[in-house]
Amino acid sequence: MPTTSRFPRWAGAAVAVATLAGTLLLPTSAATAGPATHAPGAGRGVVDEQVDFILSEQLASGAILSTGTRISPYFANLAALGLLAADTRAARAGTLKWMTWNLGHLNAAAVNVPANSVFDYVYDPVARTETPTGDFDSVDSYASTALNVAFAAYSSKDPALRGFVRKNIGVYEAIADLVITPAPTGVLVVTGPDAGLTVAKPSYPIAFTMDNAEVYSGLVDLAKLETLLGRHAKAALYQSWAAATRSAMVDKLWNPVNDNWDWAYANASNTDVFYAQGTAQLWPIIFGVVAPTDPRALAGWGQFVASFPAWYDGELPDSYPWVSVARAAQLMGEPAPADAFLAGIHARYAPGFGLPTTCGAAVCGEWYDAEAGWFLLAKTAGLELCRTAGAPARSRSHGHCS
Repeated sequence: MPTTSRFPRWAGAAVAVATLAGTLLLPTSAATAGPATHAPGAGRGVVDEQVDFILSEQLASGAILSTGTRISPYFANLAALGLLAADTRAARAGTLKWMTWNLGHLNAAAVNVPANSVFDYVYDPVARTETPTGDFDSVDSYASTALNVAFAAYSSKDPALRGFVRKNIGVYEAIADLVITPAPTGVLVVTGPDAGLTVAKPSYPIAFTMDNAEVYSGLVDLAKLETLLGRHAKAALYQSWAAATRSAMVDKLWNPVNDNWDWAYANASNTDVFYAQGTAQLWPIIFGVVAPTDPRALAGWGQFVASFPAWYDGELPDSYPWVSVARAAQLMGEPAPADAFLAGIHARYAPGFGLPTTCGAAVCGEWYDAEAGWFLLAKTAGLELCRTAGAPARSRSHGHCS
């Protein structure tokens, strides 16, 4: 999650990037060119529409643009999870290109830069170059969502994706080291009152609830992946680390006095503040730290809804739409409000998916890769709810149960 704002401050220094030759399945072409020629297709359905949007933001190198010329690996990982949920041939091919780019840009160790972390980049559309900013918004979120992508890619049963993940499992284990080892190799806290949690990055040692929820999910998914690969000792190792992360979160981030999640260690939440205090109540639900029936999930969701009672019928108080809220609502057993929320967002951004007609802040943010990824995750989950409930879906284009 962003540490200081929706998008991080951008540093300009170029820093050496490690090339893991011999272990990394390298891109077929090292040339960097502009975005691929995919345009959002009108009338093809909202799932295909958002797949097309993400692919229209993908460069020939495999990088996926977020807003403007920025390349955020965290946002691109969320976009890739959406592509995998869409499960089309084009979506899977785009995911493979992104995964190849991501592993091909892992950092060498430097001051405040753990090995196998990855920087944000800036794309120059004239020179067609990608330049590292020398910084990342966080280490823990980037690493853990990469693990989510690896598991989802292997689970897709796509031969190319499965081959890539199998070939690079050692690289993904090195990425996991970022969240299970202390500095200088990782961002795990091992001493003091917040021991057991991860901090965002060495230069910003704050243990965020949203980040730690992602870390838990990434480790759970890596354990599942290791099981699928028959690496059972490794699976047990990562499952034990996931359990330790969850235990630390419950012990040190849940606030029994306020009956909600602190937004960061020793920072109590007022859920009327949307980000990151209100949203901190959603991430443990979305990323599986607590089941929807858990009293902590019910309390956190209840406080979020009390703070934003019309969340599904209007705009949240932010420049961006926060499609992820729909996923939390679905998990909490509220699919109809989630559908209404998605429909409202779609109406404000369609058909161009640039700036919305309105938003909940003075300045509106443009549609970008991570929001498209969350839209795909929520929409495909809604379609699955229709299917498993035995109700016919009207069509792939609408995704509502009739």
